[in-house]
Amino acid sequence: MWNAGIETSSHGTDLSKNQAMKEKERLIKELLITEERNDLRDRLRFLTERSMKNRPHFRPNPYYEDLERMEEAVMSILHNLEMENTEVHENNHKLKKEITFSR
Repeated sequence: MWNAGIETSSHGTDLSKNQAMKEKERLIKELLITEERNDLRDRLRFLTERSMKNRPHFRPNPYYEDLERMEEAVMSILHNLEMENTEVHENNHKLKKEITFSR
């Protein structure tokens, strides 16, 4: 009760907690992007390893062109995710430098 009149300044700790939460959210997002990219890469590898051409009794697949277009779309998504991941990684590095500098 004798401390009731004294106000403590916890603005600095609130700010660092807020920055830590934002950093945590950003890292979680980066991890999810990486997991999605790896999943797409694994799917693509699965499709290419079991290619119809490697089978002994090959019959042309009428949907082969569709499969090729799907592969191009997956590769495009993979490329976009890799670029986004690189961009996020660079921003992370800049933020870490700012956090280190501000301490």
